[in-house]
Amino acid sequence: MISQINIDNDSRDFLTALYEKTSGDESIQVSMYDIGDLIGLDKDASVQMAEFLIGEKLVEIRTLSGGIAITAEGSKRAVELGAALPFQAKAGPKLNNDPIISDTGRQSVEQVENNLKGGIGSLGLDFDAAADLIAEFKTIDAQLTSSKPKTSVIRECFLSIKEILEKAKALDYVSEIKDLLDMSSK
Repeated sequence: MISQINIDNDSRDFLTALYEKTSGDESIQVSMYDIGDLIGLDKDASVQMAEFLIGEKLVEIRTLSGGIAITAEGSKRAVELGAALPFQAKAGPKLNNDPIISDTGRQSVEQVENNLKGGIGSLGLDFDAAADLIAEFKTIDAQLTSSKPKTSVIRECFLSIKEILEKAKALDYVSEIKDLLDMSSK
């Protein structure tokens, strides 16, 4: 865990994590410690970061025990910084186990992939993790251009992406992949 904060990078990561966790809803309260933990900050650094963002009027304190909420200005700034709301795959179709992906499955894969591509820039991944994600996306794209995209190949790509995102603590995206792969109970 980090005990020193970097105002530029940590504030961006903290604000975008808060935005994604609350879906930009000002009425939702979360723990500043949980948000800090998501981006690798210890308790002291989480408090410092929350206090900084409160001073900037991007976050507001809700409870003395560390409950915070994003402000309207905080939501606007988070979007400017690249935060994205997770796609709600639960309501949509799942990737089935047929050998070849159906048109509906193809659309689901494309939606999840596009959402992931739009949000991973704010995760601060190291070079190797980012390169691995790009390779997985290229494999998915190659399969989707095929007349017979193979479910097993795309499933393995998403499992690999899920693993990378779990290490990065991008839990909303992990949940999205689990929904697509129908792994909600796993």
